[in-house]
Amino acid sequence: MSDLPISVAANAPWLSAHIEHHFQRDRAGFTLHLAFTASAQRTVVFGPSGSGKSSLLRAIAGLLQPDVGSIQLHGAVVCQTMRGHQPRFFLPPEKRRVGLVMQNPAVFPHLTAARNVAFALHGTEKSAQKEKTARLLQLVEAEALADRWPRELSGGQLQRIAIARTLAAEPSVLLLDEPFAALDAQSRQTISQNLHRWARERNVPVLTVTHNLEEAFNAGDEVLTMEEGRILAQGAPEQVLFEQREQLLQMLRATPTPGSVDVPGGE
Repeated sequence: MSDLPISVAANAPWLSAHIEHHFQRDRAGFTLHLAFTASAQRTVVFGPSGSGKSSLLRAIAGLLQPDVGSIQLHGAVVCQTMRGHQPRFFLPPEKRRVGLVMQNPAVFPHLTAARNVAFALHGTEKSAQKEKTARLLQLVEAEALADRWPRELSGGQLQRIAIARTLAAEPSVLLLDEPFAALDAQSRQTISQNLHRWARERNVPVLTVTHNLEEAFNAGDEVLTMEEGRILAQGAPEQVLFEQREQLLQMLRATPTPGSVDVPGGE
């Protein structure tokens, strides 16, 4: 099977997942049991820590092999398994063209920031490598970090480099697992806007995992709420997250604070 295409038709589901996977956590255990499709250009999976959000991303990226079920990306089957049998089909991660940015970024410690980004550009002409690397570092506001080593960078700076390196590979799907957690509010907003503009211009769907209500509103055209390994609801942010927004409003009303506070989805 050839690598996945990089584009997706408007309104066509780019992701279809029907999977079940059991994790043994101490004596209790935990089961991921999901069945949904995603067609929005920006999709958010919102839920508390420990609900299985990161495991879902790992399954889509090919880093987790579900016990049972199937996953399709852009209409192509990348994983299909049957209970009690060996996988009928499993496309390895490197052939899925999926870009995954984790909350704890992993970069090559022996390469500078710029060379980490350029690592995904092997086979490209040197001048083109340099130009694209500079452009991506600018996108994540990390131009000044180009010649620095990972040991010299903060957590937020490492996240920027990891994002730029992921984009350099031109993925057909972008998966983000709390990618801006270590950034300050202003940087988080700017880099998020730049990243989503990059994806929109290339028609690359983005799936973002978060437990932050504001980010769920800002980063999603469609939201899936998730808890204890299951999808509870799916739809527009203002509909699916209505209850959480109302709870936040009540908390703000009960807490006297000077000045105004922005509320997700507010007027």
